[in-house]
Amino acid sequence: MAVILMCGPSGSGKSTVARRLEESGWTRLCFDVETWRHDVTSLPAPRELLAQIESELLGRLASTVNAGEDVVLDYSFATRGLRDRYRAVVADLGVTAETVYLPVDRDVALERVRGRHDEGPDDYWLDDATVLAHVDGFEPPTFAEHPLRVIDGNVTVRHAGAGDVGALMEFWEGSAENAARPQDSAALVEALVGRDPAAILVAVLQGRIVGSVIAGWDGWRAHLYRLAVAPEARGRGLARRLLGHAEDRLRSLGATRFDAMVLDDNEAGAALWRSAEYAPQGEWSRWVKPA
Repeated sequence: MAVILMCGPSGSGKSTVARRLEESGWTRLCFDVETWRHDVTSLPAPRELLAQIESELLGRLASTVNAGEDVVLDYSFATRGLRDRYRAVVADLGVTAETVYLPVDRDVALERVRGRHDEGPDDYWLDDATVLAHVDGFEPPTFAEHPLRVIDGNVTVRHAGAGDVGALMEFWEGSAENAARPQDSAALVEALVGRDPAAILVAVLQGRIVGSVIAGWDGWRAHLYRLAVAPEARGRGLARRLLGHAEDRLRSLGATRFDAMVLDDNEAGAALWRSAEYAPQGEWSRWVKPA
């Protein structure tokens, strides 16, 4: 069985994704559904009622997981602390919860919520100030919170697993910079996934890997490798988005500086790193020795 924590501010579209899962057989647990069932037709609901609902939903979560069924928790999960708490609850049930995050900008969130009419549990209307407070005060998850999947328009960014190694090798062969470096090894990639399952991030479009980055963390230093985008997916800012996710992951783990290796004659790569505020460090030389 599987458990998903839907994550996103008001107007992000998280309930639309949760309802699709529900239609495919998942059990959907949702505060808004329960508050509507208790005849609360406008928000906010009373705190005492919300506490009662949470207790009931936690009981249903446990019984549903114990019955071997898939569950999607259609909450906002607006803080890291709340996500950590629910991940621990789900772990105690013997399951690793995946967080699914839908980012949204302020204007889109406002437009979507303004179209609501308090006609059902998925149609609660909120005033503009409340919507903006949700968006501006939201604590987005980072890829330090493994496992995480970010649905950003038609592109999904997620952790790569052991089942992705073959596709990654094929992707890097055709889309990555492969000069002046050892040949990729599936066994070594599998070992990396086994040691640090959160390290490799991939962008997926229509079921295909179209971007990647490795955010390596050894407990002291942060290293960035294999930032690559498929030729047909370039020019959309995908590399910058992947790099941003990688930096957020490393920063959450305690990194104070990032480093990346760029071939001297890789002009396109150098332009990307410079645009992301990286610069060559002239006082150091990289020394290497074949293993």
